[in-house]
Amino acid sequence: MTLASTQAAAATIPRNPLWGIGRYSVAGSHVDFPISWEDWERDTAWVQLLLAEHGLDAYHGIVVVSGMPESPWFDPVETAARQLGAPFSIGEVLAFEAFRTGLYALRLPIGMIFGLNAAVAQGLGDELAAVVQKVPTVFARPSAIPVVEASGGRPYLVTRLGPALAVECPQRAGAHVNGAEWKVTEDGGQLLITTAGPRAFRTQVAPTGVGGSVDRSPCQCGRTDPRITVDPGHAL
Repeated sequence: MTLASTQAAAATIPRNPLWGIGRYSVAGSHVDFPISWEDWERDTAWVQLLLAEHGLDAYHGIVVVSGMPESPWFDPVETAARQLGAPFSIGEVLAFEAFRTGLYALRLPIGMIFGLNAAVAQGLGDELAAVVQKVPTVFARPSAIPVVEASGGRPYLVTRLGPALAVECPQRAGAHVNGAEWKVTEDGGQLLITTAGPRAFRTQVAPTGVGGSVDRSPCQCGRTDPRITVDPGHAL
């Protein structure tokens, strides 16, 4: 048995219609959501355009800070980076693993950190200032933004929004949600989500547990996707 024969045999196995199943929590309750391969491909294509707009390419590496349970949101980011030819590394979300993100950022030609959370930002300690000075593009989660700003950085917002991902474009006018896939509304300061595209997961005006506001005006980047801002007290 060779690698080629193994790959050829694997190619004959019928593919499961689902890429996987994700889970997010709202007010202590879990919501499981299926993701089809078609969903995953569209999510990857959407985030790839955003990463390219931020300058990610074969000459600028990326560190994706995420945990294994977050694969439904961050695997498309890793795949998009690979498709752009950008070298990428994985940084864990745990504080004691912060050295990994710092090591990659300071010793490798890294142009982007995606998904920086408060635990890792704080775990970097005094090294965080050197990281944000060297790495030109840092996407931080809501809980990490004040930490990064206190170290002299100017981060872009990225956050999980129920089953969706919100990513800020270079215009810094709020984090975009893929409007072809999701409709975002607001009720009493909480962001709600509804399935808009042909996804495996169907939901209607569902709470996300994220506090914030929605801006539906066209962005100067040319996108018409809804954009969100997140309440400073919200932490993911």
